[in-house]
Amino acid sequence: MKTMLKITFLFALVAVANTLFAAGNLKLNMVALKNEKALVAISALENSNFNITITNEKGQIVYYQENSDPTSLYHKVYNFSELEDGSYKMKVVSSDLTTEREFLKSSGKIKVGEEMTSIEPFFGYENNLLKCSFLNFMNEDVALHFYSNDQQVYYKRIGKEFNVQQALNLSKLGKGTYEAVLTAGDKQYTYPIEIQ
Repeated sequence: MKTMLKITFLFALVAVANTLFAAGNLKLNMVALKNEKALVAISALENSNFNITITNEKGQIVYYQENSDPTSLYHKVYNFSELEDGSYKMKVVSSDLTTEREFLKSSGKIKVGEEMTSIEPFFGYENNLLKCSFLNFMNEDVALHFYSNDQQVYYKRIGKEFNVQQALNLSKLGKGTYEAVLTAGDKQYTYPIEIQ
């Protein structure tokens, strides 16, 4: 049993190291310019595709773009003069990495907020062991849920830990379809499990 725990923790450390390395490879820089414009520069994983979404404070999409050719550097001057005054969020997604910045348009000026980066959690199921690791960059409340036939059978509040590492022994469960769900703030990440 101790050997299994050591292997699990070694696996988790490798997953976290790989995730930390990848997290430094997606950046969204935004510099306010005159006349309701902003220079946006995105550095992404080499040869990666990404999409850009701008949403208003109601969560409605006001702009969406996918890059047609994989690139590692993107820059463009955006003209926000057509947008109403208010709060907006620019989000860039590349593979399992997401970075975003809020910006405020008010009285013909753009004010840019801090960059927030998130990475989708890693889930793995092998030898009756469900493993989950997640880096909580946004310092949100995290919880792990486990469902059988849409009924919650396990719940653990993890809190605002940065480095989340969880393992569940599923060896006593019968055959069937299950679902693990990691919640972080208002985000949900789902992982289906089939036990045969």
